[in-house]
Amino acid sequence: MAVKVAVLGGGNGGHAAAADLSNRGFCVHMYEDARFAGNIKKVFDTHEITMAGAAGNATVKIDMVTSDLQEAIQDVEFIFVAVPAFAHDVYARALAELVHPGQTVMVMPGTFDSLIFWKEFRKKGLEDVVVAETNTLPYATRLQGPGSTLIMSLFNPLKVGVMPACRTQETLEKLRTFYPSLEAVESVIACGLSSLNPIIHVPGCILNAGRIEYAKGEFYFYTEGFTPCVARTTEAIDKERIALLDSFGYASDIVAHGVGGSIVTDDIGEAIASDPNFAKIKGPADTNSRYYAEDIPYGLAPWAKLARAMNVDVPVIESMITIGSALLGYGCWEKGHSLQDLGIEGMTKEELKEYLETGK
Repeated sequence: MAVKVAVLGGGNGGHAAAADLSNRGFCVHMYEDARFAGNIKKVFDTHEITMAGAAGNATVKIDMVTSDLQEAIQDVEFIFVAVPAFAHDVYARALAELVHPGQTVMVMPGTFDSLIFWKEFRKKGLEDVVVAETNTLPYATRLQGPGSTLIMSLFNPLKVGVMPACRTQETLEKLRTFYPSLEAVESVIACGLSSLNPIIHVPGCILNAGRIEYAKGEFYFYTEGFTPCVARTTEAIDKERIALLDSFGYASDIVAHGVGGSIVTDDIGEAIASDPNFAKIKGPADTNSRYYAEDIPYGLAPWAKLARAMNVDVPVIESMITIGSALLGYGCWEKGHSLQDLGIEGMTKEELKEYLETGK
């Protein structure tokens, strides 16, 4: 009997995961909130997704497509959450009412938000539910149309942190059934600080804001927008991220080594230029894009809040959040998740590391 999994989310990541896992023989329960189900009506009607690219070319059948969350996660051991960061707290509270001991929830990607799920589960006394997060989606992917996904590449390695970290090895062995390229890091904080999107998207979006607004989508972000000055700013942000990782004693590597094509380089601009998939990516079309609205308040801002709590200086990151707030017309410091939301406010570094390890 095929292993059953639930894929929560009907966007880019949800489509790619549901199609890829179904194509590889897993029984997939795909869930989309009823408020947004109309956006993927074709998938609800046909139970089919057409996939193309790095994970294969096929039209695959999805075993279940539903807007009933309880139905979606019933009798499944693994729940993959592929929704925007601003929805993580909503999903955490909803799942806390429904998950049961023995299930594993993986947030793709998490950017610390696995801590929100863990906090909500603990409120319900659910300490035998493991929560993991990845540093990015497993796929570089775009929807091509209703029920159609293009998977441009697969991330290898795909970093994963587990909450609690003491259960990392057993959890990793299970999750590699679905994503063999998973590479464990020390904790979910280490994983969140390995996220690629806030580092790469934010400086490019802020420094190209006028061009992005003018082009309305006819803008090749990585070829036109990733000029030497943007690359230097990206590398400055990366140095601050590494300083925060170093303060915890966690392993670190420069962002250039996590992207790019066949060459290994310390230059982020060269790394991006070496991968032909980046050249295909247009947009964003405006400042409503997740590159702005997600990666600034829910990506960089939690890093900066953690850095302040740990007494690590991150002035370039802080400047991106402040300028981003001016560009977007709302406070990116306030909009994103706080340390209180994550359940770690007021902890010393030693207390936080103990909590990450044991979950208590």
